[in-house]
Amino acid sequence: MSQENSFDSTINRLKLEQLDSYLFRYKGKNAGIQRIYGGQVIAQAYLAANATIDEDKHLHSLHAYFLRPGIIKQPVLFSVDPIRNGRSFSTRTVKAIQNNEVIFTMTVSFQKDEEGFTHSIDMPKVPAPEDIKDEIEMRKEHIEKVPEEIRPYFLKEREYSIKWVEWNDVFEPKVMPPIRNVWLKPNGIIPEGRETHSAFLAYISDSGILAPTLFPHGISYMSPGLMMASLDHTMWFHKPNFEFNDWILYATDSPYTGNSRGLGRGTFFSRDGEVIASVTQEGLLRSKTK
Repeated sequence: MSQENSFDSTINRLKLEQLDSYLFRYKGKNAGIQRIYGGQVIAQAYLAANATIDEDKHLHSLHAYFLRPGIIKQPVLFSVDPIRNGRSFSTRTVKAIQNNEVIFTMTVSFQKDEEGFTHSIDMPKVPAPEDIKDEIEMRKEHIEKVPEEIRPYFLKEREYSIKWVEWNDVFEPKVMPPIRNVWLKPNGIIPEGRETHSAFLAYISDSGILAPTLFPHGISYMSPGLMMASLDHTMWFHKPNFEFNDWILYATDSPYTGNSRGLGRGTFFSRDGEVIASVTQEGLLRSKTK
C-alpha cells in the first residue's frame, strides 16, 4: 500500500464523524508538530457547523479563539450550538473539546447568496508564480543553514505549494518591512463542493499570517527564546463559488506589534486579481531573552 501524501491527509482531515445532531468527532492523524495546527481546527469546526445548516446558506465569516494547545495524539470533539436560524443569516457556535476541556471556540455565520454593491482593492503588483522559485527550491539552496535533525521536516512536501515574493531566511532573518506576499496552490485537486474549497482555504489561512509581525525586528519563529501562539482568528469569505485549484496570492501585513502581541492581516486574491477572502489574526509574541 502506498503511503498517503500530505494533500490526501489534509483532505481526509476535512471528514468528520457525526455522533449526534450537533456533535462531531475527528479521530484521525492530527496536523502539527508539538500541538495541533490551528488551521485544522478552524476548518473542522466550520465543517461541523456547516453540517447543521440548510443547503441554501453558505459560509461568510468565522471568528475563532484558541484557548488551549491541541494535543496531537488525541481525538477532537466538536459541539455545535444552533444559536440562530434567520431567513437570510444563520449563526452557529462551535466548541472543540479534548479531555473534557474546551481548547477552541468559534462563531460561524452563514448567509444566502445575494446581489448587492460590489467593489474591491487592487491586487499587489507582484511577479507571477511561474517566475518565482518554490519553497522547496529555496530551502535546498539554503540547506546548509538548517540543523541536520530538522532537515527532513524542512524539505518535506506540504499539502500545498508555496512561492514567496519576499524571501526572509528563518535562520538568518533580516530586518524588513512588515509585508509578505506568497503564492499558494494545493498539491492536488480539491474535490467538488463549495464547503470543501472554503474549508481548505480556512485551513491554510492560519499559516504564516503572523510572519510580518516579526520582520521589523529581524527575528523569525526559529529565533532562540521566541514564544509564538495564535490567540484569535477572523475570516470573511467574499467570492461565492470560488475554486481553489490554481495559484492564489496571500497578501499579508502587520499594522502593529506591542504588549507581547502582534496583529497580522491578510487578503486572498485569485490570480486574475479578484478578492476571495480577508483574514486577521492576533498572536502572542514573547521573548525569553528580554
